[in-house]
Amino acid sequence: MSENRKIKPSDINDCYNVCDVVAGYNYYRRVLTEKCLGMFKFENCPENLKQEQLEKRIITDGYAIVFKHHKYGLVTSPSSIYGEDIYFLPTKATYTQVVLGSGDLVIGKNCAIIYNSMIDQYTPHGLTPLIDRYARLLADFDSSIANMVINSRSQKMGMAKSANAAVALKEALTKIYAGAPATINTNTFIDMVKTLDWSDNTNIGVNADKLLTSRTKTMSDFLQEIGVKSAFEKNERLITDEVSANDQLLTINTDDMLYCRQEGVKMVNKLYGTNIKVRHNSAYYIKGNETTEEGATNDT
Repeated sequence: MSENRKIKPSDINDCYNVCDVVAGYNYYRRVLTEKCLGMFKFENCPENLKQEQLEKRIITDGYAIVFKHHKYGLVTSPSSIYGEDIYFLPTKATYTQVVLGSGDLVIGKNCAIIYNSMIDQYTPHGLTPLIDRYARLLADFDSSIANMVINSRSQKMGMAKSANAAVALKEALTKIYAGAPATINTNTFIDMVKTLDWSDNTNIGVNADKLLTSRTKTMSDFLQEIGVKSAFEKNERLITDEVSANDQLLTINTDDMLYCRQEGVKMVNKLYGTNIKVRHNSAYYIKGNETTEEGATNDT
């Protein structure tokens, strides 16, 4: 669609359909994944070992392999891991990629592995289940809110006695659906059409506010899951010990994820003589016990 094109009421179907839960789910998956991609900062990575590629693999697959390619140096690639050691941890990896080609690797010998979390060592899923869960919840809220707003200006269902009347009725309802004024041309139309009550808007304001609040709370819950302190709750209502306990809970999952990334980076550095470091992104991480690049904490 051209950027300069003016949308008319009849083009309403060309607009983004907020009521479509699947479209909303895909939208929020993209938004939430993007938020997760910035949680950690990798430093001193070689040219072809891109941070965004590492985090994309770690977040979506639960791990990322790093190996030395004969042409491109240290890289990461989509891969499969298999084999078991005495603790049932994978021992091998295989990759296939259009540019890099394909190959079989041994973890700890000619490739390193960086996990998202401790549990991802055994059942690697990354943050995909978390993102999918909240994407669906947020899409459901958007759909309910949008339907409520649309029904507030289109409260009746029309029944037409003829095809021509049905076309005219559809045109009028389409304009109303798009928020535009609708008119009819003849008195005959009134005799050809009947309406049924379609929605009850008695408490639409209250219900819409509740849904909007719930959506905001849901997004806030997701951000807390990835260690971002919520502004939704009024902390001034809590005593100091409660605030400290809440803040500590926020760091548990992210500290686990940071530890696993640091352990993976140690393997990379040991195998290939690099000096890669990883730390929390200060824009996400709550202030209090601030983690340094080596993983120590400084109380502030």
